[in-house]
Amino acid sequence: MNESFIEKAMKNFGIFVLRAASSITGSLSDAEDIFSDVFLALWQHDKIFDNEEHLKAWLIRVAINKAKNLKKQAFNRYRATMHDNIPYKDESTIKKEVNDALQQLKPNERAVVYLHYYEGYNFEEIGKILGIGKTSARVKAMRGRNKLKELLNEDI
Repeated sequence: MNESFIEKAMKNFGIFVLRAASSITGSLSDAEDIFSDVFLALWQHDKIFDNEEHLKAWLIRVAINKAKNLKKQAFNRYRATMHDNIPYKDESTIKKEVNDALQQLKPNERAVVYLHYYEGYNFEEIGKILGIGKTSARVKAMRGRNKLKELLNEDI
């Protein structure tokens, strides 16, 4: 990969990588570290991408995997998380409670909810990105939605 390709990928898809990572980790600093790791992986990757969507999906998948791996580390399992309250779309329309509730979902559910509701992927596309079936993606979204509903109703 050459520098101009990486720069273009960072410009076009960097925000998606950062959002995906922060939706799993709940931390801007961890998401920024993952952002760097993802684009380093792209630099080292020798695969040719079919199109821009293929590249975007690959970058998001790598970001989600790296974020999940980070969350699995013993250090992260036993530390208190500080939420950065990163706005995902429009800060005026998404309340802090929604972001906090998202952080309480399991990483797989959070990834599906993020990809479907924030990035607009359908369940078939999500299944391909995450390596799960379409039905499994739909079920994880339903579970995530139900848990969010419970969590948000407790706050009201």
